[in-house]
Amino acid sequence: MVLLLFPGGLLAQDFFMEFDGSVADLQKIDDYHLKQQTGDSLLLLSQLELLQQHLEQEGYLQSDMDLQWMDRNHLKVKVDLKNRYQWLTLDPGNVDPGLLQKSVYKEKLFKDQPFRYTEVQTLMEQLVSRSIDSGYPFASVKLDCVQVRAQTVRAKINYRSGPYITFDSIVLINPVKINPRFLQAYLRIPLGTAFSESMVAQIPSRINQLPYLKLTEVPQLTFQNDQASTYLALELVRSNQINGIIGFLPNSKGDGQLLLTGQMNLLLHNPFGSGRRLNFFWESFKPESQQLDIGFYQPMLLKSPIDLDMRFNLFKEDSTFINRLFQLTMEYAYSRHHYFGINTKIKASRLPASDLFLDFENFPDLSDFNLNQYGVHYRFDKLDQYLNPKSGVKVELSAAAGTKKIRRNSAISDSLYSELDLESSQYAWEMSVDGYWPISKHWILAGGWYAAAVYNERLFFNDLYRLGGLKSIRGFSENTLFADNYAYSKLEPRFFFDTNSYLFAFYDQAWWLRYTLENNQLKDVPWGVGAGISLTTKAGIFSFIWALGNSKSQEFGFNQSKIHFGYISRF
Repeated sequence: MVLLLFPGGLLAQDFFMEFDGSVADLQKIDDYHLKQQTGDSLLLLSQLELLQQHLEQEGYLQSDMDLQWMDRNHLKVKVDLKNRYQWLTLDPGNVDPGLLQKSVYKEKLFKDQPFRYTEVQTLMEQLVSRSIDSGYPFASVKLDCVQVRAQTVRAKINYRSGPYITFDSIVLINPVKINPRFLQAYLRIPLGTAFSESMVAQIPSRINQLPYLKLTEVPQLTFQNDQASTYLALELVRSNQINGIIGFLPNSKGDGQLLLTGQMNLLLHNPFGSGRRLNFFWESFKPESQQLDIGFYQPMLLKSPIDLDMRFNLFKEDSTFINRLFQLTMEYAYSRHHYFGINTKIKASRLPASDLFLDFENFPDLSDFNLNQYGVHYRFDKLDQYLNPKSGVKVELSAAAGTKKIRRNSAISDSLYSELDLESSQYAWEMSVDGYWPISKHWILAGGWYAAAVYNERLFFNDLYRLGGLKSIRGFSENTLFADNYAYSKLEPRFFFDTNSYLFAFYDQAWWLRYTLENNQLKDVPWGVGAGISLTTKAGIFSFIWALGNSKSQEFGFNQSKIHFGYISRF
């Protein structure tokens, strides 16, 4: 057809388009900034088709364009836009006022204004979508009583809601150990509530955020007796974990022997099909030092949209101090990916009654104290899956404020306490960002940014954050880096040679890590590099990690290598 329209025209270098018409019409055409000279004749014609559509949407319903080829590469377009149609009125008809307020409808937009069909189309789509999410999945809307006279349009909205539909029970196609009431509350489709298509559309992503369930088929719906039943094909995932890690580290005593460290982790998801989570973590990271974490998570507390998270942490730093921390968090998911919570923390730190402090002339950088804090928490979670995510971003922000009360220790002279304010305010904030970006079929780039700070007139060593090791800056012994404020990043390319098995390399870089105490201070930018493998088998997940680190207190060298063997058994 192109050859018939342009005989011999394919040999031309450029095609030109010229418009002819009234001054007002040509000024309107200029507003669209059309390309009038091009080497592609089809581009000229496609521009004219789009122009015709835009003019109709702007109310020029009877616009006319006459095309004439003056020669093989010169197109002349005679334009006659005619009069522009205007709304006389758009009557809301039988639409419920409450539903109308949730749409773009405003009487002044459809009275003595240019007729734009896109606005009508948007209005009708909004009325239907709002209805579908409010219990009326069969709602329909159309224009009725349409009158077109002397370039004016008058119409009325004709709305049909259809039957009111509520959610009925969830039907599990395959028997799965899960409490249906919990599942309905978690998916936000409890029995008897108004049907919502958007909630049904969110079911796959919500299920993906549960580590112990997965969908094997697309959710199905049936409508009967004004009720909607949701059919789900679910399958349990082995997400419960019991694992341990053995580490070999250089002995700080400098006797040339290796120090054996270790940890144990027990994680139970969905015991008794309730959606709860229990975890137990113990670690010994150097002689006479260890930490213990115990956690309990209760979703949908008392059938409410509130999730409860309780944690207890015990941290023993050799014979120097013991910290005990209890934290209670209540979190609410106010949209699909956004979570807001409040929490309270109770921390008690104790020093041994040791002769070590008797000869101190100044108050040491250690102290017994009690700390009570209240805080807020925000989480944005858009990871594709809970276990081993391969795409998406997760962001967490928290801030807390409270009161620290210093307690007297019998091993420290009472006269040294006179220089202290025994009760003061303490503040803290933390931030973490984790991201996963697919590069190709087998390559994924994992990365993160982490920062935190704690503020008080007088900080002690047992106030500080502890970093270093597999959970933070790799290449260092566990919990050997102190900081009252820090920021570090991680970069980790992963090569997946199987669905959940991969090789990886990493680079961890602290951008700042420092503390300022009364008698001690530090500024450092430690970094670590290394590589490893994570191998998923039917028996569990085996991991091997080799890391090297560099800081002011640790030289970069193979004699400082950190080698970790890990095994995670899922059941």
